[in-house]
Amino acid sequence: MDKAIAHGASQASDAYLSQVSDTSLEVLQHFGAEAPALLNQYACAVEDALIEQVQRGQSQSLLLEAAGEERAAMNLMLTDPDILADYVNDFYGPNGPYPTPTEGEMQQIQQQQARQQFEQEIVAQERNTVPEAFQRPQQNMPQRSRQQNAARNFWGGFGELMDNRPEDAWKYLSQADPRAFQSKMMVQDL
Repeated sequence: MDKAIAHGASQASDAYLSQVSDTSLEVLQHFGAEAPALLNQYACAVEDALIEQVQRGQSQSLLLEAAGEERAAMNLMLTDPDILADYVNDFYGPNGPYPTPTEGEMQQIQQQQARQQFEQEIVAQERNTVPEAFQRPQQNMPQRSRQQNAARNFWGGFGELMDNRPEDAWKYLSQADPRAFQSKMMVQDL
């Protein structure tokens, strides 16, 4: 019975091969049995590339149309003074990207800026720094040729300390030499 099945299978394969053209048989002999699968894979890749190019072309066409519409709108806006004036008013208006403040709004802005500057000066004073507007002018004084004694150096340093950091004056005085006090007359109300 195995012979009958083998004979039937060979007749079926001969019937299939009899339907294949001589050119197809040559291709199969030259490129091998996988040629149809490779050819199908290549055809699918070409078809996918073609579909992608069509989609890209349609996308570029839409972009080109949009650019043409934008160009036409810009041309109309730039050639019609009424439309241009409306656009500029909207652009610099209160709802535009660059609003222009009115005179009243400018005054409010200036008042806020002045208030903020004043607050900053108050904070600076609280931190024991004197604002520039209230600082004493600094001048280079010529040096005297006579020698100064230690008491004068002490009181000069004390004066400088009082100008810059008066809150630290007590520390300076507590470290003073008693002779520095003898050379200075102290006045006290009773």
